[in-house]
Amino acid sequence: MHKIYWFSGTGNTLYVAREFAKSFPDAKLHSIASLDRAADVELGSEMTGIFFPAYCMGIPHIIEQFLARVVPQEKGNNGKFIYAVCTSGGYPGGALPMIEDTLAEKGINLNASFHIRMPSNYIPLSNPPNAKQQAALFVKADRAIRIAVIAVKKRRKTRPLRVFPIDTFLKFVSKRAVATLETSDRYFRADENCDGCGLCSRLCPASNISLDDDERPVWHHHCEQCMACLQWCPKQAIQYRDLTATRTRYHNPFVSASELYRVKDDGE
Repeated sequence: MHKIYWFSGTGNTLYVAREFAKSFPDAKLHSIASLDRAADVELGSEMTGIFFPAYCMGIPHIIEQFLARVVPQEKGNNGKFIYAVCTSGGYPGGALPMIEDTLAEKGINLNASFHIRMPSNYIPLSNPPNAKQQAALFVKADRAIRIAVIAVKKRRKTRPLRVFPIDTFLKFVSKRAVATLETSDRYFRADENCDGCGLCSRLCPASNISLDDDERPVWHHHCEQCMACLQWCPKQAIQYRDLTATRTRYHNPFVSASELYRVKDDGE
């Protein structure tokens, strides 16, 4: 059996995980956001993949929590193959070494790791690539996915790139940066275009958004900064500070919002 755990906000990482799964008949996708946050995670499958985006050149808080629930192994992997796939719009920083180190603390070997570059989607910093640039990135990403799939099928072991002391510095910086993200949602707001559809609440992987009596979003200060609420808003009503009102929104064009729902609707 092959389990693929994934976390995604705008759909880039889910796209990669879904493309990966197509090459493995026994692969099953598991949304990390939909897991029971109090339950242990047993990496007991013959193959296990962990798919996530790089945040602040490190790993998102939800991935830290997921890894904290992983059950330690006394006998290492015991023949099981465990790999990680990180997506980002540029340099992934220390994200993959952090996954390797965290698993190693539990007696688990990260057998292989891969970085797949995708269109940049952190809208507070910049606009996403234009349509032509996105198309070129998807071609390169699909090629990188195929190469990674072959490596996993052959159980080829690859370690993440480490450059001491840069990787140690990045780990320190990213952990401090990610720790500030939970309360950064105080900079979100819904403008007059909000129609109370509630899509932001259904999408939020951290269960951080509810609707008030006027059916407007309220953020509860345990944010992941995935930007799903802002990027997927059909009215472009959600803003972040004064940085996003005039910027182009982005979500992966090959993924639907319903695929990212933390709790699936009946029949989905």
